[in-house]
Amino acid sequence: MNPRVFKYILMAAVLTAGVRAWASDLTVRASLDRQVVGVNQQFSLNVELSGEGAGKTDRPELPDMNDFAVYLGSGTSQNIQFVNGRMSSSIVYAFHFQAVKTGRFTIGPVVVNHGGKTFKTEPLDLEVQQSPATPGSTRSPAESETSDEIRSDDLFLRVIPGKTRVYRNEPVFLTYKLYTRVNVSTFSFDRLPGTAGFWVEDYPLDRQPQTSVEVIDGRQYTTAVVKRMVLFPMTTGRKIIEPMSVTCEVQVRNRRSGRSLFDSFFDDSFFGRSVRKAVQSDSVLIEVLPLPEEGKPEGFQGAVGRYRMQGRLDKSQTKTHEAVTYVLEITGEGNVKTLSEPVVTFPPDFEVYPPKISETVERKAGAVTGTKRFEWVLVPRIAGQGRIPSVTMSYFDPESKRYHTATVPERILQVSQGEEPAPVVTGLSKQEVRLLGQDIRFIKLQTPKFYSRHRGIHHRFIFWLAVFLPLPGLAAAVAVRRRRNRLERDVAYARSLRAGRAVRRRLSGARRLMSPGNEKAFFAEVSRALYGYIGDKLNLPEAGLMTEEIKNHLKNRGVEKRIIDDLLACLRQCDMRRFSPASADAASMESFHKQALDVLNRLDRALIKRKDK
Repeated sequence: MNPRVFKYILMAAVLTAGVRAWASDLTVRASLDRQVVGVNQQFSLNVELSGEGAGKTDRPELPDMNDFAVYLGSGTSQNIQFVNGRMSSSIVYAFHFQAVKTGRFTIGPVVVNHGGKTFKTEPLDLEVQQSPATPGSTRSPAESETSDEIRSDDLFLRVIPGKTRVYRNEPVFLTYKLYTRVNVSTFSFDRLPGTAGFWVEDYPLDRQPQTSVEVIDGRQYTTAVVKRMVLFPMTTGRKIIEPMSVTCEVQVRNRRSGRSLFDSFFDDSFFGRSVRKAVQSDSVLIEVLPLPEEGKPEGFQGAVGRYRMQGRLDKSQTKTHEAVTYVLEITGEGNVKTLSEPVVTFPPDFEVYPPKISETVERKAGAVTGTKRFEWVLVPRIAGQGRIPSVTMSYFDPESKRYHTATVPERILQVSQGEEPAPVVTGLSKQEVRLLGQDIRFIKLQTPKFYSRHRGIHHRFIFWLAVFLPLPGLAAAVAVRRRRNRLERDVAYARSLRAGRAVRRRLSGARRLMSPGNEKAFFAEVSRALYGYIGDKLNLPEAGLMTEEIKNHLKNRGVEKRIIDDLLACLRQCDMRRFSPASADAASMESFHKQALDVLNRLDRALIKRKDK
């Protein structure tokens, strides 16, 4: 055989073996913690990535399970081993769900992308029964206690509406209160109430809700208000506010099969465990009545509530061509943000600029009050007495069921003759305008400075510019070369430097996905942006990053706890929205996009400030 041909064959064989070894450095397995569950019981889908490439993959992509399960949250664990000098690692992603529909279901393959290739697991079968599954049939005794042991009358969520029969644009106050007789450590929102057809104002609540004690049917409950909001119906008819669901982390004691001398010691809550329990409020039916036609004033613009109006000029006397400010303020109780601009008739010889509109809203218990301010800038052009007629605004009071009118009296402005503005030159051709100011040459009063025409080139500025101009370019080239050398040697510096550019590119990609039907892709892209930025800034592998690990690293870097908590909240929100069946509108995605961008900006400033120290 020709030696040259043999050499090529040998090289091809080596490359093929290398590709096979590279492709086999990752193994993906999926499993269920149980194959039979009851309705409203929880189960976990575990995805195990093992091999040298386990820490270099993207997060697993789960199949669609919205028809029979609700996503609750996720967690990760990592194991690293060194055998004969060779490192191997495995990462287990645990995705928690709650079954909501009976039947036999097939969970499709889990997809993992790595090194340009796609890995898929085998499908899994799950049976959801109407009655709870027996513990011994599908799981070990240590796992036999789940949220089923928490009875529905020990932990529940109640919605308390202020009214259920209101007029259009009349406020409906809703309070969501959690009642518990068990030890709830934390809670998270799975699904917010559906409020289609309402203008919504949320009440700000403390991060740690205040608790109180209530007695219902002779049983004592610890209660906490988890959400308070006010809704303004925009249209009439029967409206349904969809239920809100919350998942609680409940601390339960470990049950022991026998009794011994140490049972009272090990029954202490310190040796207990955490169980997730999902609770859901009832839906609320609201009947929205139309506003009465009887007594409706002419020009009524739909304001509902109780209001008063004030108007003023910042001065009572002025001169022509000087600016004056006219202010109207509407203050009262109701949906201040939707109040329309009052109709004001200004004198025809006033130049009027569009109003500057500002508003303040204050949410109190049982009332939403505020002020809306309209500010016009007026410039009178003719001397005399300028009259601004009275201004009226009609509103409907749902308490008295009558229409009322708020009035601002007429305002008078005394205008005296002021200085005329600079005249505008007209009637000139383009050539005459261009020569304006140059048609008369002034006599030079001083002798100009003359230069010799026979000076050497070294006396000219251009010569020295040509001599010294290359020096800054040379210094810039040296700086660029040093920077490239550092980027090649220092991986942490290179990743930190590109972190900002990479996260902006990913967030821009997420913004393009802010449309109905792309909710999961949007939150997945934001999640990749957050994890990628953290990995680049901290020089950590992006895949397999755990929230506790992120928290510890940022804490060691001196980042404030508030910034860390906001970042982890964004990560948890991404995971929940990616696998939750609830849809998100463009407004909520835009709000979350701004929230993620704000957290990243604050984190970047904190890391830079720490580095400067």
